[in-house]
Amino acid sequence: MEKLLAEVAAELAVHAKTDFLTLRATCDSGYTDHRITSGLSEDDPDIWRLKSLAALGADGNVVVEMRVESDGAFTALLTDGIDQSTGYPTPSYTVVFEPRPRHVIPPYERTEVSATGPLAAVEAELGVPLPAEVHDLYRSGFSDFGDHVLLPADEILTVRKHLLDNEAQLAHDPGNWAEPIPYTAPRDAVRLVGHHPLWVPIVRYPSGAALCVDLAPGPRGRVGQVIQPSLACYPLELLADSVTEWHRSPERPESCGMKGHYDVTDYEVDVVAYLGSEFPTLRELGLRELGDADLAPLASMADLQDLKLSGRRLRIDGLAHLPLERLEVTATAVDVPALERLTRLKVEGARVELPNLPNLRVLDVSRADVDVESLPQVDHLTLNAEQWRRCTMHTAATTLTGESSLAKALDWAESLGVELPRRTISGRP
Repeated sequence: MEKLLAEVAAELAVHAKTDFLTLRATCDSGYTDHRITSGLSEDDPDIWRLKSLAALGADGNVVVEMRVESDGAFTALLTDGIDQSTGYPTPSYTVVFEPRPRHVIPPYERTEVSATGPLAAVEAELGVPLPAEVHDLYRSGFSDFGDHVLLPADEILTVRKHLLDNEAQLAHDPGNWAEPIPYTAPRDAVRLVGHHPLWVPIVRYPSGAALCVDLAPGPRGRVGQVIQPSLACYPLELLADSVTEWHRSPERPESCGMKGHYDVTDYEVDVVAYLGSEFPTLRELGLRELGDADLAPLASMADLQDLKLSGRRLRIDGLAHLPLERLEVTATAVDVPALERLTRLKVEGARVELPNLPNLRVLDVSRADVDVESLPQVDHLTLNAEQWRRCTMHTAATTLTGESSLAKALDWAESLGVELPRRTISGRP
């Protein structure tokens, strides 16, 4: 490891225009994420690529903070088990105690299914019968719908497992735990989850998207409806009420656009009224530099899931009825309403007192004035160092902000009961 670090130091020293540079990096199996700062400041010296860095993580994940003098001499602290985010202006550090699913899916009642035919094994695995029209489709001999094809019956369970495994992997990254699902369909027709065990894939596109028969619809949906789960920049969509309806006019995902998204910087409050009247179906909205503003005109946006705001004194109490799942606010004053569906909340700048938020899972008040002793129980909590000293809450994941020292971040983790490895290596090229 000393030789590998020396190679990194040699590459960095070429760019040193101050007494020293600081490298913060995460390396794992060829993947690298890093940021370099100059001297005692957080200034970025515009060093974007380090060819020697990838080799540090060849044998597994390595988190490193490294000081490199102008002559190449270096001291590096290496660890693992903590996520070091190198975003500007200072890093943040996250420890995951217990993985969490992105969406909690209640168990469903399994039944004995004794069907025959090509889908018998699928039904036996599901413990739920498929609609008769799905059996008819698989007996019909149709398999080709242009550039998309009907999945062979003996591949359905393999593709289903792959989709569920992909969703399970997200349980290890708290950044995904409360992500809203982009959705274009009538409200409550489809469950807003990443993937459900009773979404049965039957059609595959070259893009990787899969169409599924939905056997666990939302309260306003229909068993057997055809949906496209959210994938990359494709939203979750309801395509047809049944396989028969879809089969008559098979619909394919044609674009990868971010439908229902709007982001604007404007000093005029009039923009709020304009958006509320002209864009009632927006799902995502960002409004910055609003000054003092009453956001009540947005109350007509009945599909709004994701709202990001910045300004001075912001009034958002008139939005309590909206299906907001994520709210980010930077303001000098704001009152957060009791948003029933809210799963993720970030508040910066303001003094904030939180109401009852029954579905809140992810909370970041590290840059807000808040009583940490009375915070609601969440899965993932982000605080600054001073707040953590007063907080006694135990969560599945924790994040520390405002601290630029990896050594101090490891001390913080130890104060929470997690003793992570530390290895210090010094040398020169």
